[in-house]
Amino acid sequence: MQNPSSDGGAAAAAPIDAATESRGAPSPADPPAVKAASLSPRARRAAAEKAVARKPAKAPGKAKKGEKGGFVHKPKGPDLRADLRAFVQAQPGGWGHDDWVAFLDHLRGRGHDTADEAAIGLELERERLAATLERIQGMGPRRVRAVVDRYDTLYSACRADVDEIAALPGMNRALAERVRQALA
Repeated sequence: MQNPSSDGGAAAAAPIDAATESRGAPSPADPPAVKAASLSPRARRAAAEKAVARKPAKAPGKAKKGEKGGFVHKPKGPDLRADLRAFVQAQPGGWGHDDWVAFLDHLRGRGHDTADEAAIGLELERERLAATLERIQGMGPRRVRAVVDRYDTLYSACRADVDEIAALPGMNRALAERVRQALA
């Protein structure tokens, strides 16, 4: 089929499918609103069900392939615990006032809130105690957490009695003696 053009010449027109035109189905170039209006109620319902069934490939908060399910915490800012651990590992013999002030400046530069220096200092001491306890054979994460929650600082844990340490959850006398020797 050929249609005459306005300039008098003949131009080729797009072929028209007689079956599509007779059913009133939209052409592929029609906008979605025209396409949806021309569908039968049954076809619209099927399309709506198909759209609902189609979910995104990965919903936010879901576990990746190979990970355990559940909530995965992703901190929005810098990780204070990682910075504290790095400082403790860099200073195995302890630190002085100048080191502490430089560390606070480092934390400010990384975007941490350093308004409560005492709280940061306590967390740093707790991290120091945890790092020391983790090097002791037999001290798993639960036992380390029990000792850190009870004593907070390396100094107070060093002053603790073996019986006090053994009375903590998950601890026994032999392990408490090993802890006491390692801290002394």
